[in-house]
Amino acid sequence: MPLGRPPAVANLHGRATQHAATTPSTEDDYSASIRELEKSLPFLPGHTFDIEKITAPNHRKSHAFDYCNTVSVFKSEAPGIAGKPLPNQEKAKIHTSVNLYPHSKGLGENVPTWVAFDRKVLRFYAYFQEAVHEKREEQYRVRKVNIYFYLEDDTIHVSEPKTPNSGIPQGTLIRRHRIPRNAENGQHYIISDLNVEKEVTFYARTFKIVGCDEFTREFLTHLGISVPPATPFPPNPYDVHRLELLSRMKATRPCPPKTSLKKFLENDRRVLRFYCIWDDTNSVFGDVRHMVVHYYLSDDTIEIRESIPPNSGRESNTLFLRRCRLPKKKPKGFYGQLSEAPEGTGADAAAAGAGTASHYIGATSADAAEPYFSERDLTIGAVLHLNGRPFVICDCDEFTREYYREKYGLEEFDPVRLEDYEAAGEDNDDDAAAALVAAAAAGGAAHGAAAASAASLIPSQDEPPRPDFRKMMAYDGVALRYSAVLATGKQVDRDRRFVISLFPSDDAIAVFEPHQRNSGIIGGKFLERKRIKAHNQDRFYDASDFAIGAQLTFHNHPFIITGADDYAVKFMDQHPEQFPKHHQKCA
Repeated sequence: MPLGRPPAVANLHGRATQHAATTPSTEDDYSASIRELEKSLPFLPGHTFDIEKITAPNHRKSHAFDYCNTVSVFKSEAPGIAGKPLPNQEKAKIHTSVNLYPHSKGLGENVPTWVAFDRKVLRFYAYFQEAVHEKREEQYRVRKVNIYFYLEDDTIHVSEPKTPNSGIPQGTLIRRHRIPRNAENGQHYIISDLNVEKEVTFYARTFKIVGCDEFTREFLTHLGISVPPATPFPPNPYDVHRLELLSRMKATRPCPPKTSLKKFLENDRRVLRFYCIWDDTNSVFGDVRHMVVHYYLSDDTIEIRESIPPNSGRESNTLFLRRCRLPKKKPKGFYGQLSEAPEGTGADAAAAGAGTASHYIGATSADAAEPYFSERDLTIGAVLHLNGRPFVICDCDEFTREYYREKYGLEEFDPVRLEDYEAAGEDNDDDAAAALVAAAAAGGAAHGAAAASAASLIPSQDEPPRPDFRKMMAYDGVALRYSAVLATGKQVDRDRRFVISLFPSDDAIAVFEPHQRNSGIIGGKFLERKRIKAHNQDRFYDASDFAIGAQLTFHNHPFIITGADDYAVKFMDQHPEQFPKHHQKCA
């Protein structure tokens, strides 16, 4: 057979041309003839082709390259021959949410999405479960997240609200970008993929959407998407376990709430002002002094300023007590006193009366134990012992009266006349002063103040014991040394040795511990030189308590005297009247 076109192909072309020239009566007959023609062609490579091209209305090929604003671009959506789409062209097309969005009628249909939906974000509430291994309290953990969908560019941002003291790194879980779908080439999540009660998978992590905010619900409803009602989050096993533990925990010692900041914000720059007098006529060159007490409501501090009249000869500094919290209990050794006044005396009764409920307004048992002065203690007619000095409150300003009227319901504020008090002080009559103070307290009975005796206005004049100058001159420089041990059952203290020094000139005592090698205890001065009060007695140790074998207790440390040096033994033998215990043992 000669080379060239096969007869069947030539015949095919001839018949095809003749067939194109003649139009069949119906389409069915034409299709049947085409199928018959396909069967007559040999099934060889290069001899088969699409016969349907013959029936196409046009045979033009779409160009994939074009110009847009003088820039050459590639048209990925260009169809194939005769306007038919190419294979898998629809699947490869990137679908966005633009087709689902409503057109902005106010701005026109050609407004881009990044203008029409600028700063418009949909928010969905979701959670995911995280497995917890090797823990008895929980096998999984429920973590709540917020899914943000940005309408302008279909980007998604996932963040987890921070839980205090959780120990889990929280915050942004997935940064804002287009999240691709699983098993779909080139496609990403759009607005129709997110809805309540749906599950979405972002990078192999499945999120269950349980709700959305009000704007998201209205926007999806406007698009024609039905939004189911919100559902609650599932319980977290660890939270359930924690709540069960907290329900069984009860505070055995509940602490009162700390309202210092609230009190400061509510009462800042609010100050109560009281006008007081201090009777100092019992001291040398003393007189009745006028004081102004400022009580700061923000932090319960007290400031005292002295009202100094002109040409009085006193210093110009009016600050008597700087601003501080003032304790009710009178400190020891203040105002010429070495100790508290004995029970039942006027000073002690007045000091106790200043802190008792007699001067309180609405006082409770808890207030009686309060160690500092409060606003309930400051009333007209009350006698306050401020650091050992008696202050009689005589009057207050208008703001203070209004404050007590609103908070405590007080109506009567009868002031104490300063002229009558000064006249009573000039007469120097204790009975008159007592009657005046009692009248002032009775006048302020509506405020809860009780009568105070005149003795409460006079501070105690207990003086420290005077030194015996004869003993000081006779025994100056004399020191008696005794060896002693601790009377204790502790093994550590049994081997400790001490040297007790007695000074007969003033009955002072000093204790020294010699250093011992490999004892583990640093030696040196154990107790410095001073007078020591006898254990459970109202007196001080003196020479009569010292003897070999005697037991002395210094500040809860029991010592047993085991010996003395030769000088101390000779001194005790020469002065048997001062060392009766030593004389008895020797006899």
